Amino acid sequence: MARAGDQLVNSISGERIVFRRTAGDTAGELLEMDAHWARPGRRTPEHRHPCMEERWEVIAGCACFRVGGVEQMSGPGDTAVALPGVTHEAWNSGEEPAHVRIQMRPALRWELFVERLFALANDAHARGCDAPELESLLALMREFPSEIAGPAPTR
Repeated sequence: MARAGDQLVNSISGERIVFRRTAGDTAGELLEMDAHWARPGRRTPEHRHPCMEERWEVIAGCACFRVGGVEQMSGPGDTAVALPGVTHEAWNSGEEPAHVRIQMRPALRWELFVERLFALANDAHARGCDAPELESLLALMREFPSEIAGPAPTR
């Protein structure tokens, strides 16, 4: 279980996460993390959180968020929010590393999901692969259905 101050590194994406406030610190109301996106242009895959809100605040650098199909370029002090069930993606849109504070409400099991996701990525990287196996990612998503899902179907 993650504790405030714990760090995770994804060796494929270059992302580093530092847990600031965990589910245990907030009685499950909130998870707050500092994400450091080292690689410009590296995007999260489009996804949604069926039962969670995700809120970003740019601390340093530049980030872009596409929430519900609307793109927002952001710099220090800017925020963006994806309400539960809304498809979104995020990325470092500048040339320098970006530092983004992320809040997940409620926390649910997001800490465990991120720990497992980064472990899959690090294992794949150690084997010389540039991504975890698709079946492993799909199994992880099936295990965390309240936390994460693929993009909402379009009509």
